[in-house]
Amino acid sequence: MIKSAKILIVDDDSLGLRLMRKALEGKGHKLATANNGKTALTKAWANSFDIIILDVKLPDIDGFQICEKLKQHPATVNVPVVFLTGLNNHQDVVKGFEAGAVDYISKPFNSDEFNIRIDNHLKLRDYSKTLEESARISQEAKINISTFISSLAHELKNPLNSIVGFSEILQGKNIPEDERINYLKHINSSGLDLLNLLNDLIDLSKIEADLLDIHFSSVFLNTELSDIKKSFTDKLFKLRGDDVKLKLELGNDDPKFVLFTDILRFTQVFNNLIDNAIKFTTKGTITFGYQIKPSDRIEFFVRDTGIGMKEEELENIFEEYDIAHQRMQVTPGGKGIGLAISKKIVRILKGEIGANSVFGKGSEFYFNLPRLKADSDEVKNIGSKQELYNWEGKKILVAEDVMVNFLFFVALFKQTNVELYHAENGYQVLDILKEKEVDLILMDMVMPELDGLATTKEVRKTHLHLPIIAQTSLTDRTDKDDIFKAGCNDIISKPIKPRILLNKINRFFE
Repeated sequence: MIKSAKILIVDDDSLGLRLMRKALEGKGHKLATANNGKTALTKAWANSFDIIILDVKLPDIDGFQICEKLKQHPATVNVPVVFLTGLNNHQDVVKGFEAGAVDYISKPFNSDEFNIRIDNHLKLRDYSKTLEESARISQEAKINISTFISSLAHELKNPLNSIVGFSEILQGKNIPEDERINYLKHINSSGLDLLNLLNDLIDLSKIEADLLDIHFSSVFLNTELSDIKKSFTDKLFKLRGDDVKLKLELGNDDPKFVLFTDILRFTQVFNNLIDNAIKFTTKGTITFGYQIKPSDRIEFFVRDTGIGMKEEELENIFEEYDIAHQRMQVTPGGKGIGLAISKKIVRILKGEIGANSVFGKGSEFYFNLPRLKADSDEVKNIGSKQELYNWEGKKILVAEDVMVNFLFFVALFKQTNVELYHAENGYQVLDILKEKEVDLILMDMVMPELDGLATTKEVRKTHLHLPIIAQTSLTDRTDKDDIFKAGCNDIISKPIKPRILLNKINRFFE
């Protein structure tokens, strides 16, 4: 099925224009015409045409010169040009191709042939656009993953430095008891920071794999928020003393005011937002609570009197990390994973999240949720699950050098009962295969030391029938041919769609 396209027809013959219009009728294309070269160039540069049908003989500028000008202009350099001509000599045909044309249609033309040629070039144009977009996304993904890993490494260093540093100090002699206890507190606190970071990564992976468990229940909202306040009061006092106060503002006085939601995920969002406020508030007040809005919605908020943010920082505060083409930033003051997770959870719960801030004065984070009922369609849709697979007894070897990508697979395969092995490069794949029997390999094509292609060729020397699925961001046909020639059975393109990958694997396990 050819998508509707914008087509420019350039011909000074009114009969020819009518015949071409008639031939293209009923296909949903948007047609524009020009009867001379000057008008053709003006229209072509001012509009994004998908194809240009150009007569060679025009009253002012011939088609060859027009085509050359089109190919020199950035707005039309990639637009396919099909010459329409009564000329049949070899030199003119060659001249047309040298000018940049992709095809010739001879006058008088056959309507069926005309349509087939135009359709084929529109297909090629669509394919070219897809390749360009895939290449752009692939490059962005590489940059985003590199940025994420670098930022994540920075976040890991702080608690690890504390753990390693204080552990070495504790190996010394004659350390006073009060100092020893203080050092152990630092180690414990840093260990908890690492655990929280790992949990955040796992949650992020579950959300991306559409495997985050959502369980709705009726909760007394005021009681839950009071419990959140109690849990943060001691933590805030230990960090800030009396310099920062925590306040709770309730939008309804009824102690039995009910909200139907997933209390675990609801609390997780509030914890992330209050944690974020504490990081950046050294004096003043942190206030949280809710207000009842029209249309049965409730708006929750966390306000602080902290350092605030500049406008450019505020624009990216909920920036997300996606394996293919989204990005998440980790701020110098702390990990931004919590905010990215909060945004995703709020969306899953059919809400919206946002932030306001004044640099030097403080910030407000807010999110709203609908007052859902247990039997509502929204709740049924949120609670719906994807098709389940039971691969108990099966073993998959995941060859992936980026840890956060491996965590994605851990989350994705959690409910399938499959056993996973992990290799960070091709040599580890070969070592594992010497000791373990596996049922399938999910092979990343870009790995250090020994890449996916080379590894696959080595695996095929000893394991002729072991299913191998290549994971790659490559889109060029030649590259795919190389992957299949190396011995891969199938390809999954990045960014990976969970349901597609699960279906591909299941075909080998049926």
